[in-house]
Amino acid sequence: MSAPLDPAALVRDRHIIVCVGTGGVGKTTLAASFALAGARLGRRTAVLTIDPARRLADALGIAELGNQPTDLPRERLTALGVPPEGRLAALMLDMKRTFDELVARFADSEEARQHILGNRIYQHISDALAGSAEYSAMEKVFELSERRDFDLIVVDTPPSQHALDFLEAPRRLVEFLDSRLVQLLLHPALAAGRFGVRLFQRGSERVLHLIERVSGVSFLEDISEFLLAFEGMSEGFRERAREVQARLVGPDAAFVLAASPAKQATRHALGMLARLSAAEVPLAGVVVNRVHTWPGGGPTPDRVPTADREDEARRALAAAFAHTEGSGFPADEAARAALAVADGYAALVRADAESTAELTGRVAKAGGFVRRVPELSGDVHDLEGLARVAEWVFRTGPENGEDA
Repeated sequence: MSAPLDPAALVRDRHIIVCVGTGGVGKTTLAASFALAGARLGRRTAVLTIDPARRLADALGIAELGNQPTDLPRERLTALGVPPEGRLAALMLDMKRTFDELVARFADSEEARQHILGNRIYQHISDALAGSAEYSAMEKVFELSERRDFDLIVVDTPPSQHALDFLEAPRRLVEFLDSRLVQLLLHPALAAGRFGVRLFQRGSERVLHLIERVSGVSFLEDISEFLLAFEGMSEGFRERAREVQARLVGPDAAFVLAASPAKQATRHALGMLARLSAAEVPLAGVVVNRVHTWPGGGPTPDRVPTADREDEARRALAAAFAHTEGSGFPADEAARAALAVADGYAALVRADAESTAELTGRVAKAGGFVRRVPELSGDVHDLEGLARVAEWVFRTGPENGEDA
């Protein structure tokens, strides 16, 4: 079997890195850490987040993120070892604006663009048409890669139970435009736009008039205008969907799975892994966050200490306590408590190793890298914290989170 991929090689050689995973597993932090590592290698790097909690903006020290890249201050980057040629920018997805820009691109005239963007039906359902966050994220990644302002684009995908939601969003949009529902609406709308409501069946007419009274929307006129305009752009959307998918599953892109040792998160990660494999989407590796690790990276003992040495260890530890704290200190009780704490922590280390064994084993067998980031003291809320996470992801050796 060939050597597993190296995270450092990804940030050095790839153009797009996509971080996938369910919510609450540190995916936003992981994406930002990959972006910081790319900037440290002298690459012009952008990280795109879809996280509405704005945690990435806080971690990067930016007051507010928008739909266009915002550069981090040069002095902050220099302090973190980013060379002058390196760049780190961040942006937060604006789903509505991104989809509006896509409509403007494919409209065949300024008049058509204005008709769609000003259409009340479009304004009500454009978020749904965008395939929720997934489609808009795909479009924004493609836009950034086409501009070639950045050597590396790292994507923090929307939290999802299904890894392929992100990749399948363009296809779902095209299927919607081609769907029987749209076609059934389109032809009556054409008729209504040309000949009036009288051509509708009586039942349909009553329903549509009711919608107009309740919503205040001139339903027939607006839906006619909306569907006619979109019909003329459908081929543009189809071609865009093909281009976006080809870019994200091509040789310049890599997918990284974020997980945690929690049982439910591990089950979801295994499900994502299976779906990615079935769709022949190559996974570069997995990063398991917030793992309990044994100090020094060595093997976890079955018990701390083993039974035949418990008295010896307790006496030695009690003697050390008595030496440092004085004769009045309850050294024996403190030694027993310390050993019990160590024994309990060893159980946590073993539990995390067992819960992630199947996931990490499958990824490693397929040639992907495996990294474990330990539970760090305090939340990651600044660039220095991201740098600490990056140290665990990008250093090598069992003591630094890599499987031997």
